[in-house]
Amino acid sequence: MKILIVHYRYYEASGPEKYLFGISKLLEDKGHTVIPFSLNYSENKESEFSEFFPKPIVSNFHINDVKNELSLKDKVRIIKRSFYNLEVYKKLSLLIKETKPDVAYILQYGTKLTISIFDAIHRANIPTVLRISDFNLICAKNTLYRQGHICTSCTTNKLFSIVNRCVHNSLAQSLIYYCIQKYNEFSHFERKIDAFIAPSTFTISTIKNTNQYKSCKFVHIPTFVNQTKKDHLFDKSIEKIEHGLKLCYVGRISDEKGLDLLIDAIYYLSEKNLSISLDIYGDDNCEYAIIQKQKVLDLKLNNVIFKGYMDNKSIINIYSNYHFSIIPSKCFDNMPNSLIESCMNGVPVIASRIGSLQELIHDGINGYTFEAFRTEDLASLIEFLVGIDQSEYNKLSMNSQSWASGHCDKDTHCESLIDLFTNVIYEKNYK
Repeated sequence: MKILIVHYRYYEASGPEKYLFGISKLLEDKGHTVIPFSLNYSENKESEFSEFFPKPIVSNFHINDVKNELSLKDKVRIIKRSFYNLEVYKKLSLLIKETKPDVAYILQYGTKLTISIFDAIHRANIPTVLRISDFNLICAKNTLYRQGHICTSCTTNKLFSIVNRCVHNSLAQSLIYYCIQKYNEFSHFERKIDAFIAPSTFTISTIKNTNQYKSCKFVHIPTFVNQTKKDHLFDKSIEKIEHGLKLCYVGRISDEKGLDLLIDAIYYLSEKNLSISLDIYGDDNCEYAIIQKQKVLDLKLNNVIFKGYMDNKSIINIYSNYHFSIIPSKCFDNMPNSLIESCMNGVPVIASRIGSLQELIHDGINGYTFEAFRTEDLASLIEFLVGIDQSEYNKLSMNSQSWASGHCDKDTHCESLIDLFTNVIYEKNYK
């Protein structure tokens, strides 16, 4: 099967790219042909199809970082191409004509590629599957989170994105993005998508509950983890919990991820003379991270250490140094890679009881959950885990790995994907 995979960048930067290259290799290992389509950034990996990748207006991925250096002409071009990118349409049409794919698998497109991709694919009569990795379809901020709380206002009226200045806290950018969303809505691009894939049932129900997508076909296929199961789970250097509870946070350091709640919980427990340590992995150069690092210094939390960013290959190897990983999210996570990787390494997860996390983490099985936004609840849970029996912990560890290897098995994921592709191809051609 020839599979066209579309994503707006072709270099590793975050979870979606990890999935892009992981699923591409997995499909190729199964004998399928993968045809990538992306923008032509200088950071891109090599591809035999790169001649079909359109050039971005600016070389930098984050336009906000260079917006003050852009000319007025470039700013106007960016805005125009954020509605509909004709160059993307032409290049993708050429790639399709040259390679004749059987199915198109769209990961993320956004304002970089625009809905022009759906026109190019639809006019070639190729079935299309869109994978959902965030809430971009229904939220200007992608996260359904704003100023410290869950916000679903835009799911009923997108005008709230302007009122609340949801895009970079800018009235002008929020207005432009609102117009793009309305343009997309009026174009009914969703009718050109044969099936939507989401890693969590929570994400499906949230998006399908809106008027625009209520008639669309959604399929639940959990994210896979591209990692071999460890045969000797307890052959690791970490000491028993009775010698000190070792915790880690792995992921993006930003307000909606709730790291401030976790630090507050550790501080709350600091007066109880409990042996607890917390290591934090993630890019700690943003404003929010700097504030949290200063808080740790001010509170004299010597047991909390910021380890900085680690690449995807290195991060896999750190989990065996910890008893639990913590995901204290304040937003609706879809299906964090850190959650799957932690469980696959036999490290149970402590997660906030919110969004998809409550369907992924089962209390006493592969971790524990606490009431979202509640520092006291998180602190009480950590205190409880300090005294957990080692045999009970070992059971949690084995259950975590069993859950990950079953729920997130790469072969099962690939088979489900191919079954869906086969189904949409049949429906496109024979119904």
